[in-house]
Amino acid sequence: MLTLSNKISLSRICCIPPLVFCITQVQHSNHYRYICLFIMLIIGLSDVLDGYVARKRNEMTKLGKYLDPFADKLVLVISCIILSSDRIWPEPRFPDWIPTVIVSRDLILIFGTIALLLITGRVNCQPTMLGKAATCLQIIAVISVLIGNHVPIPALAAIWWVTVAVTFASGLFYIYSGVKQL
Repeated sequence: MLTLSNKISLSRICCIPPLVFCITQVQHSNHYRYICLFIMLIIGLSDVLDGYVARKRNEMTKLGKYLDPFADKLVLVISCIILSSDRIWPEPRFPDWIPTVIVSRDLILIFGTIALLLITGRVNCQPTMLGKAATCLQIIAVISVLIGNHVPIPALAAIWWVTVAVTFASGLFYIYSGVKQL
């Protein structure tokens, strides 16, 4: 059953094609940068909104438990990879090591979840404050790249380092939690 919060999560996934299209057009016209920014802000706000709606309306579902983080990961992984490409995105762009950390963490979480499910028959994957902080910082990092040259390079570098540190720490914590479940 698709609850309102699940529909909001699905809407985030539906925002990916227009976001990718606009990102690929920025080199041709800078006004696409602001459309990308607007789409990413909508994605970020919908991430907060779907959790609020699920709790407020008591619509916590098994589908939503997986759909919400899947939507987040899909949006952020695709955004980070594309925004690190010198063929697609103008300066500033993510250095290659940032999408590497984010994608690696998410792949480890996905395969770890599947492994736990296959081994134990169940998965207790509750989001943590550290994981939520990592997602929030990743959204902020993407938005800071989309804003472009309006963010000073030292501030951009600080955002990137903090994002990677929290992403890495949350990945370690999720691995620890998964090992404990075994």
